[in-house]
Amino acid sequence: MLYGVFLMLSSLLCSLQLSAGSFPRPLTAQEERHYLTLARAGDEDARNILIERNLRLVAHIMNKG
Repeated sequence: MLYGVFLMLSSLLCSLQLSAGSFPRPLTAQEERHYLTLARAGDEDARNILIERNLRLVAHIMNKG
């Protein structure tokens, strides 16, 4: 399962880098709290926003691995 998550995130990361050329801006603390609340309630769009806006962290973790 962990391998599947890694593949999904790495493909998302690559596709966003190729299409946009840079990472999306990080969320503010207030925005992050808002989207976390929505994601906990089952909102998939909020979950996706959290993932996309935290790609810098994902890239950093992937590069360390």
